[in-house]
Amino acid sequence: MRTFAEVAVGFPVFHFTVALLVVAAFWLLVAVGAVGSRCFDKDVDAAAWRLGEVPVAVSFSLMTVFAWSGALAAGLLLEPVPGGTVRALTGFAVLVAAPVAASLATRLLVRLWRRHVPDERGPSRTATS
Repeated sequence: MRTFAEVAVGFPVFHFTVALLVVAAFWLLVAVGAVGSRCFDKDVDAAAWRLGEVPVAVSFSLMTVFAWSGALAAGLLLEPVPGGTVRALTGFAVLVAAPVAASLATRLLVRLWRRHVPDERGPSRTATS
């Protein structure tokens, strides 16, 4: 557990840990009703990010969780690497690769979601007697 905590607050995972805490605080504010879950939909064009019709807060939250998870896994795998230049270079590689991989994973998940959720809901069926 100590190794997990050290990696989570160490380079390069620390950046994603902070972002994850911001996302968690945002969803806590949504849960208590202080803000709406679609409050960023007017500010960011999700189509430009190829994220479809999913609310921006949801897609960026997923992206943050994926980036943090990937960076944490990479950090745990790289834990035995000795410090120095090699460690710094692999850390920077994780810092770049984690958001790219998270973006791709989020796009894939959103694409799968859009296949199963129709754009517009049709009229509900009424029972005929």
